Amino acid sequence: MKKLFALPLLVIGLIFGLTLVLTPQQVSGSMKKSAGAPATAMPDSVMKIVKRACMDCHADDGNGMARMHVNFSKWDTYKPEQQADKAKDMCKELTKGGMPTKGWKKKNADLVPTQAEMDVICRWSAALNK
Repeated sequence: MKKLFALPLLVIGLIFGLTLVLTPQQVSGSMKKSAGAPATAMPDSVMKIVKRACMDCHADDGNGMARMHVNFSKWDTYKPEQQADKAKDMCKELTKGGMPTKGWKKKNADLVPTQAEMDVICRWSAALNK
């Protein structure tokens, strides 16, 4: 008789214990990133240039091929190392005249980054790549 009474209690206790162990619970402070540096927010001075001259193509609603290289709508999701690499590529492409593309420049001549704006992006890139 005691065995019949103990068995359901044991099963209920086992189910309760497994539920506690297997149910994910948020622990205070668990949302902090444990490894690596936090992602770097793009400074307003750089974001202003990027919004005007880059995001027509390099954003969620932009050109698929361009988004493969860099998607500024997702900048904050890139790891710091990725951000630094992409910033370095931005400076390189702007400096050599590869970006914006010739077609975009032709259609948007008034939005093409000036030398001073390219310098802002390159200084920011250099700071990320230290």
